[in-house]
Amino acid sequence: MKKHWLRGLMLGVSLALLLSGSVALAQGLFIRANKPCVECSEDSRYPTNDRYLLEFTFGGWDTNYDLCVRTTIDGVLLGAGCDDGYPPRDPSTVKDFFPCEWPEYEPVVLSLPVGDVSAAHEEPGPLGLWVYRLWQEIPGRPNPSAQVSFLVAEVCEEEFVPEAGSVLLLGSGLAGLAGYATLRWRTRE
Repeated sequence: MKKHWLRGLMLGVSLALLLSGSVALAQGLFIRANKPCVECSEDSRYPTNDRYLLEFTFGGWDTNYDLCVRTTIDGVLLGAGCDDGYPPRDPSTVKDFFPCEWPEYEPVVLSLPVGDVSAAHEEPGPLGLWVYRLWQEIPGRPNPSAQVSFLVAEVCEEEFVPEAGSVLLLGSGLAGLAGYATLRWRTRE
């Protein structure tokens, strides 16, 4: 048993790294967009083409408290507020459609600057970097929050960039399992 301690240690560390990566992704309030960039549509009718639609999945909130959302476009506050009883189930999935031009609107005065967000006297156009931030105000506990950002553009040239932390956890877990297999193979010989 003494000669196999390294094998057991490598197996344990590898499994811990793999599990920590998947557990970290599964906890708490979250919001995800199915793509980093969505093209806007020249047509104002709801499209059938997924190129103009962005699907959001969000969940992990405490149903006893309001779910709050803040939306910015290129750092300009578009709106913020808390809704009681919305959405009805956890998790929820919605699809949003982005026309290239919004209909005529009345200029509005939004709230004062909040952090990295500037106040605006007019609504910005739909093109630019959108940021949705979800949070809940829960007394006596840290407020859970989640954020997603995506680009609304006339033409999207998508580029896949893997999340560094997930790749590191997966790679180190697989390297540990490979080392474990190598040690096991050597002991058989």
